[in-house]
Amino acid sequence: MSFVHKPVLSSEVIEHLAVNDPETYVDLTSGGGGHAELILNKYPGIKAILIDRDSDAVDHLKEKFKNMKNVTAVKSEAGNLDKVMFLLKIRSADIILADLGVSSHQFDTASRGFSMKQDGPMDMRMDNGSGVTALEYIRSVTETELKNILSEYAQERESLRVAKALKNAVENGAMTTIEFADAIKKAKKFVPKGIDAATQVFMALRMAVNDEVGELEKLLKKSFSCLSERGKMGIITFHSTEDRIVKRFFRERKEGLPYYIESKTVTSSDVKVYKPFVPTEEEVKINHRARSAKLRILEKNGNK
Repeated sequence: MSFVHKPVLSSEVIEHLAVNDPETYVDLTSGGGGHAELILNKYPGIKAILIDRDSDAVDHLKEKFKNMKNVTAVKSEAGNLDKVMFLLKIRSADIILADLGVSSHQFDTASRGFSMKQDGPMDMRMDNGSGVTALEYIRSVTETELKNILSEYAQERESLRVAKALKNAVENGAMTTIEFADAIKKAKKFVPKGIDAATQVFMALRMAVNDEVGELEKLLKKSFSCLSERGKMGIITFHSTEDRIVKRFFRERKEGLPYYIESKTVTSSDVKVYKPFVPTEEEVKINHRARSAKLRILEKNGNK
């Protein structure tokens, strides 16, 4: 199976997620294994837990790292990190990374339904073996709910017009990505220069279908509680909604605010929050999908 994906902000990840003699590395959204390969090259003896909820990704990871006994690929949602580590009998991780972007494989495989430029089923599920498809989601929610999702996740200024267009498309029998993309383009009057009219709408639908905001909030809490007292966690985001959530979570940990997870209270140790890293112009030229990426890093310094 072909699963090509160029990892973004590779140099920044390798340089700034560095830890002295790390024992365990967890990649919560491993995808094609690009970041994992870089970290394994830097720390050959590290125990690597590679998690993804996409079956295609997990199959690829198992094949890619089949000769490395220190690598374990697991099909799971990132929000179940604590359960994965419990089952693997791992107490904590020294490096935790999550790249929240959609993989090139998912975008480029028409049958996954992520791309508005390739005709395929209106699916968009990260785990294509469970949950509702984008088509089923549009069909099941109300026009108002759809409008609110578009406003919140895509900052869509014509959210009501687009919501009406999406509901009408379903009622008229639309089933494919191209059909829905065309309906969006016909509905919108204002389109930013250089951006496809359906881009932000498709992104918002994908986020809703996969509960990406809810998963991110669980991911952050579980990651911090599983991070060793000398560990670092890095989160790569691709749009403002995600970035605001990560920025707020990191700030609250730095301020020492507790949070609650599964009836447990988690308090902060001494925490360092790095200034965000963004791709260089050279990287964007090589990989245009990196243009909106932002890496935020939190480091636990331990109790002093």
